[in-house]
Amino acid sequence: MPFHSPTDPTFWDLEPDFLKPVQAAARAFDMDIVHFILGPHDDERSPVAAVLRIPPNGVLVRHAHPVARFEVVVQGALDVGDRVLVPGDIMVSPANEFYGPHTAGDEGCTTVEVFASLAGVGNIIYDTEDGPQPQRFR
Repeated sequence: MPFHSPTDPTFWDLEPDFLKPVQAAARAFDMDIVHFILGPHDDERSPVAAVLRIPPNGVLVRHAHPVARFEVVVQGALDVGDRVLVPGDIMVSPANEFYGPHTAGDEGCTTVEVFASLAGVGNIIYDTEDGPQPQRFR
């Protein structure tokens, strides 16, 4: 059984090749993300765990995914509007429910986000003034 740690220099390079465009989109916002597919990589029904690192005071914009998800804070703090989440706190959202903007604390924030299926990875619906705008990064 392989073990991985975000403190290992190669941890953020573990991204599967076909998800590298998703990783590149996160890096455009100075965020790091790596996905761990919990089933066959070619099956859109496979669940996925993603480790997301947001830099100090970084902002995750308001958006939704087309699948249910839950996310747990594992390091730092995350201001979600009506409260500040700390390690051990969990967020849950059903498919297509918007969340954010979320702002990392002064030390940044790392979360583990679990998607019900691969269909939610790289499929983002942005909440814009012109209404929901879907974008696909893979």
